[in-house]
Amino acid sequence: MRILAGLLLIAASLALGGCMLAIEAVGIATYPLNTKGKFEVVQKKYTTDIRFGLFDEALRFVEPAEQARFRLEMDRLREVRFSDYRIDSIQFNPGRTEAIAHVMLRGYWLSSPFEQEVRAVQKWRRAAPTQNWYVTPDWAALLKPPTGG
Repeated sequence: MRILAGLLLIAASLALGGCMLAIEAVGIATYPLNTKGKFEVVQKKYTTDIRFGLFDEALRFVEPAEQARFRLEMDRLREVRFSDYRIDSIQFNPGRTEAIAHVMLRGYWLSSPFEQEVRAVQKWRRAAPTQNWYVTPDWAALLKPPTGG
C-alpha cells in the first residue's frame, strides 16, 4: 500500500511539473513585476499583454502617474484587436535608467474591417530603489482612429 501511495505521489509530481513546463512553453507563465532591471523581459511582456488585450496585466508596467488614465482608456482599448507586433528598436540612456522602444503594432478596430499598422514609442524609466521598469503609453498610437482601406 505504501509503495502504491509513493508511486501515485511521484506520478502526480511529474504530471504537475509537465503542466508547468507546458504553461511556460506557451508563454502563459506569470512574470513578476520586480525583475531587477531586466528591461527586455518587462518590455516584451507589456507589449505582448497589449497585443493580446490583457490590459489588466499590462497595467502593472504602466507609469504610476499614467495608471488612472490607462484604466479609463481600457474600454476603448478593448475595441481594438492587435493581430501582430514587432519591436523595431530600443535605445537606452547612458546609465540604462531610461529607454525608448519603437514598436509596430498591427490591428483593427471592431468597428472597421481594415487592418492598419501603428508605430508606438514606448518611453520607459527604471525606478530607484526597486529597479522596476515603468512605461508611459503612447496614447496617440494605441488609440489611433481606424482608417478606410
